[in-house]
Amino acid sequence: MQRMPYLFLFLFTCIIYSNTLWNTYAIDDALVLTENKFVKKGFDGIKDILTHDAFEGFFGQRGSTLIQGGRYRPLSLVTFAIEFQLWGLNAFYSHAINVFLFALTCLLIYHLLFLMAGKEHDGPFYLSFPFIASLLYAAHPIHTEAIANIKGRDEIMAMLFSVGALIFSIRFAKSNHFLDLFFSILVYSLALLSKENSITFIAIVPLSYYFFTNANKKQYMAGIAAFLIPTILFMLVRSTYAPTGLLQESREVLNNPFALATKGERYATIVLTFIYYLKLLVFPYSLTHDYYYNQIPYVTFGSVGTLFSLVVNAGILAYGISLLRKKSVLGFGILFYFITFSIVSNLLFTVGILMNERFIFMPSLGFCVVIASLLSYRQLPKFMNPQVVLGIFTSLVLLYSVKTFSRNYAWRDNFSLLQADVKTSTHSSKAHTTYGGLLIDKADEQKDSLKRKEILEESIDNLNTALKIYPNNGDAWLLLGNATYKYNKDYKKAIDAYVHAFKSKGNGNFDALYNIAVLQMDNNMPAMAKSNLIKANTLRPGQFKCLFNIGESYCRINVPDSAIIWFKQALLLQPNDALTLHKIGVTYGKQMNRLEDALPWLDKAVALDPGNIVYLEDLAVANGLKGNFEGAIKAAQAILQINPNYASAYYILSTSYLNKGDKVSSSKYLQKAQSLQGKR
Repeated sequence: MQRMPYLFLFLFTCIIYSNTLWNTYAIDDALVLTENKFVKKGFDGIKDILTHDAFEGFFGQRGSTLIQGGRYRPLSLVTFAIEFQLWGLNAFYSHAINVFLFALTCLLIYHLLFLMAGKEHDGPFYLSFPFIASLLYAAHPIHTEAIANIKGRDEIMAMLFSVGALIFSIRFAKSNHFLDLFFSILVYSLALLSKENSITFIAIVPLSYYFFTNANKKQYMAGIAAFLIPTILFMLVRSTYAPTGLLQESREVLNNPFALATKGERYATIVLTFIYYLKLLVFPYSLTHDYYYNQIPYVTFGSVGTLFSLVVNAGILAYGISLLRKKSVLGFGILFYFITFSIVSNLLFTVGILMNERFIFMPSLGFCVVIASLLSYRQLPKFMNPQVVLGIFTSLVLLYSVKTFSRNYAWRDNFSLLQADVKTSTHSSKAHTTYGGLLIDKADEQKDSLKRKEILEESIDNLNTALKIYPNNGDAWLLLGNATYKYNKDYKKAIDAYVHAFKSKGNGNFDALYNIAVLQMDNNMPAMAKSNLIKANTLRPGQFKCLFNIGESYCRINVPDSAIIWFKQALLLQPNDALTLHKIGVTYGKQMNRLEDALPWLDKAVALDPGNIVYLEDLAVANGLKGNFEGAIKAAQAILQINPNYASAYYILSTSYLNKGDKVSSSKYLQKAQSLQGKR
């Protein structure tokens, strides 16, 4: 019978998250996996993962300064690197590992609570405190973000190893075996390397000893030291590889939720979120991954919501403290919740977003312990029928499970997630921005022109909504420029949007300047385009597309010498780019009349892209003008192998044979060329 709870929990957890296995990648999966340069090196990237801020693999060196305090959580990234080495980008395996790790976490939670409860777990296992708490934790919908989103593995692993370390620590307190203490140090080190919020378990250890063991003073000191020593070592390593200080706050409201708030508004709004978290724990109905500005508007301490939250949370905390003397499981659950919640609450330091459901992946165990302590067999009042309690418990688990299973579908991919969550995060500028950008991508895939315009209209609506919420949203302005131009080719409106994007980014937005220049090139303003491209190049040097287009702009204003210089700079970045090689050849040949210099570049372009008719035609013409008629004939014949009805190739053959003195062949090809041209 003792195996039954473990088996049931494992199968139950796997079943309710089974539909995530067919999900692809979403949101921050790009940051940690699909577009992380360290992870995509496989085994060779593990050293870089262990010696850099978690964001550097995606953002480059600037990634370490984007978020206050930096991020050092390499262990989940190491697992992603191993997966990439073994399977490449295969979302099925990544989701399967997340589900397995979460199922294992739920088993360890049951084992921990079973170990803590001691003789208090008698009675039917399905009405026991450990089983009720563990099953509620497995079923709770608020955990979907951590499990259904591959990136959430850092949360799962942090909880898994923290609980595992606590199990060894409790065993040490009960048995005094120092091997258990050694394993607690080892496993807790893995928890810290998974995610920083594991640090709160330094306080959970003495709390657990007090409630559930008869540990003596030496055991208390040893147990705390076993968690404190790896924490100190971790903080030293972290300060080396994630050097951004906790006081270095971003001025961008989408990275720092309090950038536009007064000090009073900051803390009043933080307190307000406390009641929202409790609401989601009790009624996890309207779930969303996005609580960015201005989904939860700033409030003051005069706000009814803030005052209500303050009274409720302070009351619950005070009640939990009052239960210390009784050593009540209910008190342990309350204190566990507030201790583990403290580090993600924004009270101590900014965590980059005002609120997020994955932040209470760890604290929610305290909530489940509280509910379980009220429903478990040993806690039931004499007048309450166990079957009634079983019905309440079953109904709660069933409701949670249905919500969890259905919510998993929203995480299928970026588009599904944003399509669902933009309806919940109606006041989030970021949600509308991201959804607007995804709609642009969807419009690009649409062949039906009317449907494409409908999708672009929806994109423009969402981006305008994002800008109403936050007028300085540079990303929204940038995407609005893209959508506007794709919608009706109104380059003036599009450029105006890009100008706003440039200003919103503090005169440092490469993409805005580059896009302005591209539209200027497309609309016959090459001189203005050149100026903006050169400015863009100073903002972000070494961008191939920018260097190439600077060369193109010089071609358009007929300064071929400068064009060649910029094209050759672009080639340093991509030496085998056929288009750039072709442009150099054409510039030498057509604009500078230097055929001898043109031919080697055109030859290289054709060698790299032998199926490109334009390249072959220019090579044929250049050879003909240079007097290399055999070379011209060879290139023209190569064109006809690709397209037998290409009239220009026959004209080239006619001219080449005529220059060789073969009038018969010349006449034959001329007639063929004229007949094809006549058919047009």
